[in-house]
Amino acid sequence: MIWKLSIITLSVAAVATLFIYAGPGNSGVAAGPSFLAAALVCTVVFCMMIGPYIAFGLLAFTLRKHRILSLALFAIILVVSISAVIGLYIENEAWLNRENLVRGQRVVPFLIGIAEWASALFCTTIFLSLSFYLKQASGQKRDP
Repeated sequence: MIWKLSIITLSVAAVATLFIYAGPGNSGVAAGPSFLAAALVCTVVFCMMIGPYIAFGLLAFTLRKHRILSLALFAIILVVSISAVIGLYIENEAWLNRENLVRGQRVVPFLIGIAEWASALFCTTIFLSLSFYLKQASGQKRDP
């Protein structure tokens, strides 16, 4: 049951991320006059922003039989999702309310994406190792 809450949380965070970054009134994905450039930017944004949510979802589905690991992963997913969405929202509001004379690149959304990817890869490594260890330990106890 906890893994389903993780999937719901990740889905809400993914929709909120897409709405904040590419929603109405925001030209965050407008890359210029070329359709190819816009498609490339949309692909990169999708992979950077939504990819970690997919990775966490696959991990939650994989660990669905381990109640304690699922609960710990849900707590991490909650922290990562909420902090990423809040950080993206604050950055987006700052970007939209800047003065017209200020020019520059939007780097913060990609830094948020990199942090999400790092946490997803770290959690995947730790939780799959723990799952494998617990499976091995329980198998050794049953076969004396």
